Amino acid sequence: MTAPLTLTRPQASAPPRRQVTPRSTAQSPRRVGRHTRGQDIADDRARIAATATSLAVACLEVLSGVRRSETIARWVEPELLAKIDHRCQLRAEVAPHRAAVPGARTVKPGTAHVCQISPEIAEVTVIVAAANRVRAVAVRLELLTTRWTLTALQTM
Repeated sequence: MTAPLTLTRPQASAPPRRQVTPRSTAQSPRRVGRHTRGQDIADDRARIAATATSLAVACLEVLSGVRRSETIARWVEPELLAKIDHRCQLRAEVAPHRAAVPGARTVKPGTAHVCQISPEIAEVTVIVAAANRVRAVAVRLELLTTRWTLTALQTM
């Protein structure tokens, strides 16, 4: 019998090489990062579109006299809410109040197109259908802490 074989590792002069994994079994970190980042962006856009659609419908309902402006005060910048209130007062003086059928929606939301200016600012165009016409509503949302706030509203 011979003595057991003992292997010693030679001292490396260069840093150890990274272990290479075959491409078929592992994705590159760059792809995973982009995919995750892409999903986050898509999720943000969906959240922004849903928020903008809800606020556009609610603002048109306020402007038509179906909804009270206090219901949207939490999501609308105070200066914009004052302008909406002023416009509602002017409309109430000119046009008589129409009685709405309880449970019936006066404005139905359509598609929303999101243009994210920066991570904290988004501009959205929402198509809404009223009883007798279809409108486009442009809104500007700004992220304040954890909530999107309506800072500008334009109806066409």
